[in-house]
Amino acid sequence: MHTLSRTVIAIVLAGLAGSAGAEVIDRVLAVVGSHVVTLSDVRAAQTLGFVPAGTAADSTADVLAYLVNRELMLGEVDRYSAPEPDRALLERRMAQIRARFSSPDQYEQALGRTAMTDGRLRALVAGNLRIETYLEQRFEAASQPTAGETERYYRDHPAEFTRGGRLEAFEEVRSQAQQRLAAERRRALVAEWLDRLRRLGQVEMRYSPPVTGIR
Repeated sequence: MHTLSRTVIAIVLAGLAGSAGAEVIDRVLAVVGSHVVTLSDVRAAQTLGFVPAGTAADSTADVLAYLVNRELMLGEVDRYSAPEPDRALLERRMAQIRARFSSPDQYEQALGRTAMTDGRLRALVAGNLRIETYLEQRFEAASQPTAGETERYYRDHPAEFTRGGRLEAFEEVRSQAQQRLAAERRRALVAEWLDRLRRLGQVEMRYSPPVTGIR
């Protein structure tokens, strides 16, 4: 990120904190290239259901990691000019988000609490859909196992295919085994790719998890 941009951010946040009796309402948690990830971004992701709430004591760290990864991936998506998502699919995703709330008023209140707007949310959802399409095109074929690899996965993970104390025959669960192995491989390929993007990109983490106990 340019020095001038960082200076502007610092001045704005200092102004928020320095006002008499003012409460700090936002802060920078990470900088990915020229994009700033803030505390309000994390809260919006949690409130609007972009990521699971998480089971760790400090779920902020998990959500922040997701948002940092998202920015790294979106940079690649933009670099390769991935197409805009299908409008109907985008509307379905937006409807799913609104359905998390019991009324339109509650949805609007959630947007307000997280410094979000309907238009910005729509852009974020569209970005997520572009990422999903890019990942499928890049990694789907490479993650598909051979017949032999699928059978070996079945033999190596008997507990996954045991029902009522009976190990199901391979032919009964071939498709399931193939899907699970493909998903496992895709996760590994994406993780390796993200690790490479982190090394090549500019990621500055400014968030420190709270100390929960000292021994």
